[in-house]
Amino acid sequence: MKPLPWKTASIITLGCRLNQADTALTAGRLASAGIHVTEGEAPDSDIYVVNSCAVTASASRKSRQILRSLRKSHPDALFILTGCSANDPEAVKEAHILLSNEGKRSLLEKLGEYAGTRLSFLPEPAAGPFFEKANSLILDRAKANLKIQEGCNNFCSYCIVPYTRGRERSRDLDEVLSEFRHLLDQGFREITLTGINTCTYFSRGTDLPGLLKKLLAFSGDFRIRVGSVEPGEPLYAVTDLMAEYPEKLCPFLHPSLQHGSDTILRAMNRRYTASEYGKFVEYARTKVPLIHIGTDVITGFPGETEELFRESCDFIRTLHFANMHIFPYSVRKGTKAALMKPKIPEKISAERALKLRELKEQCAREYRQSLFGTKQRVLVEKRENGASEGWTGTYVRVRVPEGNVGELVSFTMTENNLVMNHDLG
Repeated sequence: MKPLPWKTASIITLGCRLNQADTALTAGRLASAGIHVTEGEAPDSDIYVVNSCAVTASASRKSRQILRSLRKSHPDALFILTGCSANDPEAVKEAHILLSNEGKRSLLEKLGEYAGTRLSFLPEPAAGPFFEKANSLILDRAKANLKIQEGCNNFCSYCIVPYTRGRERSRDLDEVLSEFRHLLDQGFREITLTGINTCTYFSRGTDLPGLLKKLLAFSGDFRIRVGSVEPGEPLYAVTDLMAEYPEKLCPFLHPSLQHGSDTILRAMNRRYTASEYGKFVEYARTKVPLIHIGTDVITGFPGETEELFRESCDFIRTLHFANMHIFPYSVRKGTKAALMKPKIPEKISAERALKLRELKEQCAREYRQSLFGTKQRVLVEKRENGASEGWTGTYVRVRVPEGNVGELVSFTMTENNLVMNHDLG
């Protein structure tokens, strides 16, 4: 490929951890072409890449607003829109090159083809294993995300993801192992496996627990965090591995509950019951007593009566989550839930979310207190004023007196270690 005329690029990332992993791969591709890459809005970049999100209506709106603002501030730059809003008709007006999630892998090819008129490359995802054919370039972070999976087959009634990310498929095993080694060689000591649902990983006869065993066999002082999981059978084997490898596999899982009432779970097309979810939580805490179990919860889903909301709250109280991401229901055009009735007024949905946030704070406080007096390891991400800050394997933000950025440091947890000026969502 002939040399590209652009020398610098900025990538603005919205949304999930998978988008962060895609940004790292995009940065790696640009850097391989000799382009200097920064994350965030640099003042004089030749290229601005907006890696967009569409999980909620507000996320789509924010993606459009950022792209429009960048165009106004940098009128002479080249603008690339990719991610889940790449086919948003309002957003595409602001971009010179449009790339779907699948099209991200052809970034350099499309830059070579660009001739001054809008260029769209929005291919449908292919079935079967996929190859990224790039190594991640992690910008300004002490930890890395490793993309292992894409897409979803669940078609939850509220969710747009299967339409923006396609059907579930897995990254080739050998490529995953190769990039894991690459990230370790770059000095990263925490690597998070990410996807839409990592539990569905399967390549070359290897499922997620099998992949974890291969990664845990690498030598070195590192730890693995498993992200983006859905409730299901593979989590039992993953939890067993956490008990077997307490230093290397973070005692952390975030399986989305979404609601504590079976009535609403069925309407959402979730594939488990509340009792099945609770059974796994009980098992996980038996195997790994200090495990951080977080979750996602939606309030105000169509048909959520006050009684069903109370049922959900009562169930959630029994689970004592370490953290919850709470979302008032957002209508996504094109999903089944968009047509469901009765709709819950936004005011009521917001009030219910507030009640859940109060419960969240209580549960999070109790979880943090359960760690006091225990041995923890923190990955240092920041050092200033004679102290280091970072996250424990149990995903609590702490401050400790020693440790350089990127190091794993052991300490005994006390209340004085807690950093309280952050929000997990």
